[in-house]
Amino acid sequence: MSLLLELCTAVATEVATGELGLVIGPRAERLQMLELSAVLALRGTVRVLDGGNSYNALYLARYIRRHTVHLTETLNRISVARAFTCYQMVTLLQETPISPTPTLVLDLLATFSDESIDLRESVRLLRLAIAHLQRLCRLAPVVVSIRPFPSHQSDRTILTELVMNAASHYFFREAQETAVSQPTLFSF
Repeated sequence: MSLLLELCTAVATEVATGELGLVIGPRAERLQMLELSAVLALRGTVRVLDGGNSYNALYLARYIRRHTVHLTETLNRISVARAFTCYQMVTLLQETPISPTPTLVLDLLATFSDESIDLRESVRLLRLAIAHLQRLCRLAPVVVSIRPFPSHQSDRTILTELVMNAASHYFFREAQETAVSQPTLFSF
C-alpha cells in the first residue's frame, strides 16, 4: 500500500477529530504530504502550514490537474502559510484559528533544527507548538510530517520523541538504502 493511500485512509478513518497524525520519513515525505493536500482539496478546504519551505505549488497543480478540470477552484481551497524559524512556527500555530478544516503541517521540526537556538529553548517552544496542534485538532484532523535529525544533531532527537508522544497515530517510512558506486572512467 502506498504511503499516500495510507495517509488518505488515516485522515479519513483513523485520524479523527481530537487526534494528531504523524508522518516520519527521510524527507518529511514532502511529495506525499503535497498529494494528501491535493486529495483533501478535492473534497473541501485544507490548511497547510509549511515549516520546511517545501510547499511546491507547481507540483501540486500538476497533481490536481490529473484528477480534475477544476484546477483553480481546487487550488483556492488550499490555504498555505510558512514559518522559517521555530519562533515563527509557534506564532503561526498560535494564530491559526480552530475550525473544521483539516490541517497539514509540513516538516514541522525543520524550524527547530537551528543550532543557534539552545536545545532547552527549542524544547520549550516545541511544547507550545504541540499544545497548539492539540488545540487545532479539536474540530478537524491534523497531520504533521517530520524527518529524523541527522547524526550530528543527535541531541535534538528529544524533539522527535516529543512529537511522537503527542501523536495518536503515526506512519514511519524508513530511508531506502542506496548503494553508491564510483562510475568507471574508461569502459573496455
